[in-house]
Amino acid sequence: MLQTETPTNIPEIALEYAFQIRINFKERIRYETPAGKRVYVPADSGEVWGPRLSGIVVPRSGGDYADVYGLNAHYMLQADDGSYIYLHNRGQLYRTDGKETPLDDPTWGGDAEHYFRICPTFDAPIGPHDWLNRTLIIGTGQREQHPNDHTIFTYYAVK
Repeated sequence: MLQTETPTNIPEIALEYAFQIRINFKERIRYETPAGKRVYVPADSGEVWGPRLSGIVVPRSGGDYADVYGLNAHYMLQADDGSYIYLHNRGQLYRTDGKETPLDDPTWGGDAEHYFRICPTFDAPIGPHDWLNRTLIIGTGQREQHPNDHTIFTYYAVK
């Protein structure tokens, strides 16, 4: 039987700030494939801070693989206790000026400021960080070019 009434016993969704990551970049490699424009941005270094996780981005451990439709990024983190954590960020990129990026724009992939909406997944060892494996996390990101090229991602645990 099809239920037409709204259930009243479903808990509200809430977000809990978990941590932030700053990823530093030194180069952007733009190229084109039959599927369209792409950019590869290797991670140079970075830091992780917040109430639920702190540490560093392992230098040269991954990078952003973006196209005009979204972000697909892979990095390794190292928590303050020495644990290694794999991070896979997937999400959408948006221009901060609200305009759409034309597919034939030769500056695509780095010259316009962008922000992100992401849904990351983690692979953390059993122990103090395995909550990352069992928690739905969403996030935002803001790319900044000055004074250095970097992105700051902010992550929230869905409650």
